[in-house]
Amino acid sequence: GADEDGVVEFLLTATAIGALFKANASISGAEVGCQGEVGSACPMAAGGLAAVMGGTPAQVENAAEIGIEHNLGLTCDPVGGLVQ
Repeated sequence: GADEDGVVEFLLTATAIGALFKANASISGAEVGCQGEVGSACPMAAGGLAAVMGGTPAQVENAAEIGIEHNLGLTCDPVGGLVQ
C-alpha cells in the first residue's frame, strides 16, 4: 500500500518530468499527436514509480528515458498539420 508521503513523492516527481516536457516541447495531442500525450505520460509514470521505489536520481532519469524512447514516432503523429 502507498502512504501519503509516497503519493506526494510520486506526484512531485511526475510533475517535474511533465514540466520539462512542457517547457521544452509540447504535451498537446493536437499539436504533436499521440507522442505529446502518451509519450509524456509514460515517462512521468515511470519516473514517479522509480522515485517511490527508492531509486536514485539517475535511476529516475533512466526510467523516464526508457518510457519516452518506446513512444517516439508513433503512427498517429501529425503529418502535415494538426490532428483533426
